[in-house]
Amino acid sequence: MKAVKDLLKKREAAVFLLLVVLVLGVGIVNPIFLKPDTLKGVLDNSLILILIATGEMFVLLTAGIDVSLGAVTGLSAVVAGLSLNAGISYGGSILLAVGASLAAGIVNGFGVALLEIPPIIMTLGMMGVLRGLMYIITGGSWIDTIPTGFKNMSGVSFAGISVFAWIVIVMSVVMTAVVKRFKSARIFYYIGDNEEGAFFMGISVKRGLFFAYSLAGLFAGLAGIVFVSRIGFIPMQTGSGQELRAIAACVLGGVSLSGGVGIPLSALIGGLFLTTIDSVLVFLKVPAFWNDAIAGAILLVVVLLDFRFRMLLEVKEKKERLKYIRISRNNETGVVR
Repeated sequence: MKAVKDLLKKREAAVFLLLVVLVLGVGIVNPIFLKPDTLKGVLDNSLILILIATGEMFVLLTAGIDVSLGAVTGLSAVVAGLSLNAGISYGGSILLAVGASLAAGIVNGFGVALLEIPPIIMTLGMMGVLRGLMYIITGGSWIDTIPTGFKNMSGVSFAGISVFAWIVIVMSVVMTAVVKRFKSARIFYYIGDNEEGAFFMGISVKRGLFFAYSLAGLFAGLAGIVFVSRIGFIPMQTGSGQELRAIAACVLGGVSLSGGVGIPLSALIGGLFLTTIDSVLVFLKVPAFWNDAIAGAILLVVVLLDFRFRMLLEVKEKKERLKYIRISRNNETGVVR
């Protein structure tokens, strides 16, 4: 019983349990939702959001924010599409696309870490630059011709689950193990928990911030590759609004907006949860125009809940500190209470 209580104290476990309950509940109303093909479809549809949310997670861990990741994903998709149509190999096109997104992340990291530009200003400016750049290099036109072989990559599966999904799941599990096991990988947590304290401990805060935003760009680039393969065409608004959904997914999965709390699995579970909600609305025959309203409402709720949770945690920690100080003073004066 104690093990169950300890498990439910973890946000990731609680949200995953809620996700299971949601899926089973909708399955009772519409049994088709519980079919393997439907569930696999939900998983595949969540991959783009999960990848963007994973990148956003590293930034949120440092108590920062990156609102350019949707545009970075769009840039990656556009570069991949143009490269493929120019006759460049699949591998070369992927490297160019991911390289472009990584470059955008590096610029964000340079601006935030070295130039000390506020994250919201830096990444908002980057979002505008990238959207304009996408328009310039495409001439404002969609890219609707993608090689069939590249599109077929998203259909490759193992044990009934797409290879892309396996890669994302394994990557999330491995990264979670790394940040939990290796002290050097926890630099983002130290910065987000107490940036000034991390500096006095000898931790390179600027390096940590630089790598956080660079990693965010890298994962957004990978999301762009998955988008091109799965969707098969590239509209100008590719990735638009995904940065907000990624933030919501992170917070829902257990990443704190105040920094220092969360793991890669948080992004995976949160992204899967939000995508499941989109599918649930379809199966419950809720009109499509409600999607954005419901997604926005979820974002507000999870942010408010996260804030409330942090406040309660701080009050509890403060009470424990005061109790410890009171006991220490009583021991020093010989007073017993």
